[in-house]
Amino acid sequence: MTTYKKPDIKGYTNVLIKADIDFLKLQIDLNNLTLIASTGIQKLIDDCESYIALDNETAFGYETLKPLLVLYSLTDSLKVLWMKGVTFGVQLSSMNSGDFEYGKLGVTGSNNFKDFELEIFTASQLNLYGVTATLPQHTAGNDIFYKNIELQCKHPDTLTRVKLDGYLRDFQSSLNTNKNFGVLCIGSDDFLGFTETDFPEDDKKFVTAYMATIKKHDIIFTEIFDDTLKYCPRVLGVIIVNTHFTFSPKFGPILNKRVNSVFCIRPDAKTKPTEEIYRQAYEVLTVFNSKPSIRTY
Repeated sequence: MTTYKKPDIKGYTNVLIKADIDFLKLQIDLNNLTLIASTGIQKLIDDCESYIALDNETAFGYETLKPLLVLYSLTDSLKVLWMKGVTFGVQLSSMNSGDFEYGKLGVTGSNNFKDFELEIFTASQLNLYGVTATLPQHTAGNDIFYKNIELQCKHPDTLTRVKLDGYLRDFQSSLNTNKNFGVLCIGSDDFLGFTETDFPEDDKKFVTAYMATIKKHDIIFTEIFDDTLKYCPRVLGVIIVNTHFTFSPKFGPILNKRVNSVFCIRPDAKTKPTEEIYRQAYEVLTVFNSKPSIRTY
C-alpha cells in the first residue's frame, strides 16, 4: 500500500483546503442547515480538518486523501451554482447523511451523499457550459429543469434490466404527466465497483480495466437502448457519469469524472418533439459529450 506525507501532496495545500471548508460552511449557514455528526457533509468536513491537523512527518494512506478529493470536487460544483444564482439548499441538505465511498456502498449502506452530489454536479456542469438549468427545492418529481427538458438523476448500487426499465418507465410517466420531454442521467460508479482495491491506480491501466468492466454490462445497456427506450418516446437522451478515484504520477490520487451521452431522435412518436425541444435536449447532452451517439426510434 502506497503511503504519503504532506510534502508529497502538491497543489492542494492546507490553506486551499481550509478555504474550501470555509466556503462549504458558508453555504451551510446560508441555507440554515444543521449537520448530523459522523455522516454525510459533517464527516467530510471532520475528515478534511483532521488532515489539516497532520504534521509533515506523519505517514498516511489513500483513505486519508479521499475526503480532500471529494471536498474539492463538491465545492467546485457548488461555486459554479452559487455564481450562477442557482439555489441548491434542498440538495445540500439531502447530503447530510451517507458515505462518499465512490465505487462501493459505504459502511452505512446509505447513498444519499452520492445521490444528491450527482444532481449538484450535473446541474453545475450544465450551467458552467451555458445551459441555465435549475434545481427544484423539493425532492418530489424530477431533479433538474432546463426549459422544456427535465432530467432525472439515478445512482443505482446494482445494474439490472428490471431496475433500469423501472427508472425509464417511471420517468416516461412523469414526463407524460408534465407534458415535457427529458434526459435520464445515470451515476455508474457504485454498480461498476470502481475502487482502488479492484482496479489499478495508474490511469492508463484504469481505462483498460474500465472498458473491460463496461463490456460486462453491455448486454443490459444494449437491451435498454434496443428495446425499452422504444417505448419511452418522451425520453430524448441518456447521460452516464462515472466518478472514481485514480492516480496521477504528478499529483498522487485524484477524483475523476468520466461522462458520456446518447441522443434519441423520435420520428415515429405520436407526440413528436418540436425542433426547439430537440435542440434543448441536444444542448444538455453535448455538455457531457460534444458529439453524442444518436439512436433513432
